[in-house]
Amino acid sequence: MLYVEPEAGIKPIVDFIRSSKNTLDINCYLIDDTVIIEEIKNAVKRKVKVRIMVDGRPYGGSGSHLEISDLQKTGAQVKIAPSRFEKPGVFDHAKYMVNDDSVEIGTANLTEAAFIKNREYILIERNSDLVEDLSSVFNADWQDSEAGKKPRKGLVISPGSETDLANLIEEPGKIFIETEEMGDDKKVLETLEKKGKKIYIIVPSTVSGEDQVNIKALTRKGVRFRFMNPDHVYMHAKLILSKKRFFTGSENFSTSSLNKNREVGIIMDHRHYMKILRKTFKADWKMADTKIPKS
Repeated sequence: MLYVEPEAGIKPIVDFIRSSKNTLDINCYLIDDTVIIEEIKNAVKRKVKVRIMVDGRPYGGSGSHLEISDLQKTGAQVKIAPSRFEKPGVFDHAKYMVNDDSVEIGTANLTEAAFIKNREYILIERNSDLVEDLSSVFNADWQDSEAGKKPRKGLVISPGSETDLANLIEEPGKIFIETEEMGDDKKVLETLEKKGKKIYIIVPSTVSGEDQVNIKALTRKGVRFRFMNPDHVYMHAKLILSKKRFFTGSENFSTSSLNKNREVGIIMDHRHYMKILRKTFKADWKMADTKIPKS
């Protein structure tokens, strides 16, 4: 099932945690929502084996000791991501969960803001192949070993997701994108330039000055932009929607996100989900501003 935030609220995440019977693995950049933490505690009380992996420096700070302490108090096993994702400018930015028979993959951190003011997409699928493939990534990171680059049907895993996303943008016809950041990835920016007027992008009206430089350059190539005022909804989503497929996940369009971070996304061709995404994008496009914010 595909859920659109903030309309869907926190219920899909709560239901996913409550549906876990034996195991629950969580890898999320940031977890501080008190409702979710309480549900994790309840899962542990039900004798569910819960493992949680988080980034050690969310938001680029010096540490997340309070967050980790709160998670440890639930009784779950808690680890900071492997050191290869804890270097300057490199993060464990993934946002996913795996339980006995299902996966949750999305753009949302497990924070209050994700469910009350952000545009986010959350995909929950009961699929044994996805469970196996995503569990293999989690287990490798938990053991601080390489996850490898074996084929994982549908999953888009960083490091190494640059080509997957560039190829999706290159698909025929119009491409609709929602992204929090324009980023600095050369291959993605060049691909967007080549598509020109067939690209429609919504970004937050609070985009950085560096992003505005890239936006102006892409605008000159015909790329169409709109800017979402956070008073309406904060554009935290990461969405690429082509005529036949879509991507959503944790990846931003930065070199670090695509080639260095731990990130998890998915590409699908689900007709019903794409109908929901087109409808949401159309509404967001109408709601967003046409003017580039002043630097």
